[in-house]
Amino acid sequence: MHKFDSGLCQQCGKLTANPKFCSKSCAASFNNRRAPKRKRKERFCKHCNIPITSGRTVCDSCNRSFVDWSVVTLMELQIRAGYQVNARVRGIARKLYCRSGLPKRCRACGYDKHFEVAHIRAISDFPPETAIAEINSLSNLVALCRNCHWELHHGHILL
Repeated sequence: MHKFDSGLCQQCGKLTANPKFCSKSCAASFNNRRAPKRKRKERFCKHCNIPITSGRTVCDSCNRSFVDWSVVTLMELQIRAGYQVNARVRGIARKLYCRSGLPKRCRACGYDKHFEVAHIRAISDFPPETAIAEINSLSNLVALCRNCHWELHHGHILL
């Protein structure tokens, strides 16, 4: 292969003048995945010794700050938080949606550069006794771009 012939990067598949990699970053990622320097150790909860994911020290059952959103109601959250309750509910919804593996693009138009998580049925439409988990159920959440989100809340589109 000549100096100016192009090849494909083994890591990302981009066209490159280099026969193997398009950048040092791609070379490092490829080589580190193929031959890691160290093996990940299995981690255990420091209280009950059950296996946990990396980056944590305790499991959900031993974590005192873990909240079971299936039992916390909208009214309880208003009493606990007091301020900007709907913003808290929306924040929980964003985390839930991002972890769910659902498509991260607008359901209405397909835009995929930015998305917002919208509630199909508005938070204010639920009675105060409703559990946060019900309000933020994946069947009530949808990814939309800003324009389609605005149109949904102003009645221009229906989902």
